[in-house]
Formats: sequence, structure tokens, C-alpha cells
Amino acid sequence: MGHPQQIPVTKSIISAVCLCVTAALAGCSAASSSAGSAPPAGSPSAAAVHSAEASSAFTVTGVHPVAPSGSQDTYTQTPDASCDTTTLATDHATGVKVATGFALAGFSASADLLTHFLGGTGTAVHYGAGSQIAAQARASAAFQAVDTEVTEAILSQLKAGQAHVRLSAAQLPLVAFESTSSDLYWGFRGTQGLTVTGTGSRQNGRYTGTLSYLIQDSYGFPADDTLDGFGPSMRYLQTSCGAPQHAGGARWFPDTITVQVPFSQPA
Repeated sequence: MGHPQQIPVTKSIISAVCLCVTAALAGCSAASSSAGSAPPAGSPSAAAVHSAEASSAFTVTGVHPVAPSGSQDTYTQTPDASCDTTTLATDHATGVKVATGFALAGFSASADLLTHFLGGTGTAVHYGAGSQIAAQARASAAFQAVDTEVTEAILSQLKAGQAHVRLSAAQLPLVAFESTSSDLYWGFRGTQGLTVTGTGSRQNGRYTGTLSYLIQDSYGFPADDTLDGFGPSMRYLQTSCGAPQHAGGARWFPDTITVQVPFSQPA
């Protein structure tokens, strides 16, 4: 870290005395005040301070990618499956009823995700950092446990002198929302991927900045996902009657939540 050059004490005193002898008392006072001011922006010492501040900055990146899973199974992956139109209609009606129940229970994200699944478009759904479900995720014990583990991994590299922290997939545990009384459970449950990015700097003996978590999932119904009895019906719509091969069929899709948290740890 750079510091402005200091004039030897004796020389400073002599210079100050000479100035006071040849100038008015008020002028001497003003000169003394200006001597303690910050160096001009273009001076070498100012550049050194700016360089030190820049060198204290850090970045964080890490990806735990989503792997293929049973929730992503589609009709094209089960070519021998047949779709019974009566069962399709019955199971679709079940899905609509469940989505309505989610909405009445206040589980708006779960209702929206299931409705999107039944629509069969397969397009991705993202909940931003300012969304209600993101706030719930941030407050959950499951996310906080992951954040604690990731923070420890980041701090370890920062203290080792790393300015560009890179986290491996093994250092990014997946978030599992397990409380059945939560919108997070019925909409996400066990998630399947995690991306972490962040920026910050070292200031006043602390590392401070912001971390952004992208919680990634595949909304679909694997074979063992019973979900209080309606899971098998939804899987039938996804596989045997999967969209777009069958009108009215369902389709899995990627869904994500962004959660942002402050990073503040002692250096």
C-alpha cells in the first residue's frame, strides 16, 4: 500500500519558521493548513493510493451445473409409451385442481410453475432477486446453510491471497427446500444446480461485497416423485402424453431463482 512521501521533521520546522517570518500570521496559518491536505489527483502519491485500492478488489465465480435427471424425461425419450386420451384429460384436470389448491394456500410460485408445466411450452421460468419466492429462499434455513459453506470457501481463498476466487462444483452444495409447509418445497424441493458470482474489496480490515446465487432446477416429475399422490399423474402427462407430441400434454422446463446477499467477513 502506497503512502505520500514525508519531509524530514527538522526541515519542515525550518521551512515553516521562514514562511512565518516573511508572511503575515494569517498567511502562515493558511500555509500550514494546506500542507496537510490530500495530494493532487495527478500526483504520484495519489496514483499509488488509487493503485492500492484497486488491488484490494476481488471477484467470485463458481458453477455447479445441472446434470441430466429423471425430471427431464420426455416422450421422445420413451418412444414406446402410448397416451390414452381419457387418462390425459383426467390427469390434466388433476393438475389444474392441484394448481388451484396451491394458489388458495398462498403458494403462488408453486401454482405458477405447475400451470406452466401443464401448458407444455417447455420455456424457462426465472424468479429475480426482488421476487417474493427469492425473499423466501434467502430467509430459509436450507439456503443459509449453503451460504455459510460457500462463504467459508471464499474466505479461505481470499486469506490465501487470491483476488479472483474460483469455486469448484464440489464447493457449491445444492439447496434442498424440505419444509412441506413452504412454497419452496412444492415448487422446487431439491434443486439441481447452483451458480455463484460476486464482487467486493478489502476495506478497513474486512472483505465486503455482494454475492449472487442462481439456484437452478428442472421442473418435472421423475418416476419416484409421488408428491402427495399427484406426482404419478403429472409424470404420465410429461412422458406418455408429453408435449408437443400430444396436444394437452405437459413438458418439463428449466426454472431458476436469483438470491443476492451481502458478503462481509474479517480479513
